[in-house]
Amino acid sequence: MAPAGRPKSLTWLCAASFTNQAVVFPLYVLGIFMAYAMRGVPAAELRELVINTYGAFIQPAQQDQLEAYIALLQRHGVALMAILALRTLARFIGTLRIWQGWRDGFHIYTTAQLLGVLLPILVVGPETFNILGFILVLNWCYLYYIHRKALRGSGEAPLVG
Repeated sequence: MAPAGRPKSLTWLCAASFTNQAVVFPLYVLGIFMAYAMRGVPAAELRELVINTYGAFIQPAQQDQLEAYIALLQRHGVALMAILALRTLARFIGTLRIWQGWRDGFHIYTTAQLLGVLLPILVVGPETFNILGFILVLNWCYLYYIHRKALRGSGEAPLVG
């Protein structure tokens, strides 16, 4: 039988997730509009704007990487930002369901996280894969996994507190 209340560690985990989601969701939505605006700017003009703005902060060896990233965002930025925004929204729903004590929240959260890694690779390409990001996704999923026993199934009353 599950404990009567939400474990303190699960409360902190959900609070950290809610905080992250509240910060990144508006950034991804803004990113959709910025990527859409970038599509209409000629590539040479956009490159010059970014290099003039951020050139002092990057090493000369990194300039090629920055230019490749700019081109990627100009081509696929809208789709990439939309995927990340939808992933964040689905993560929020999963976290909210976990907060309410429902076990299906774990499945929603985990599916959103894993699709958030896979879909950018399928839509944009393998250059969007980041091993550190993938390890962090697995870590967060595992942290929620170890709290599954504190959550209720679909036929039981949700946790309170």
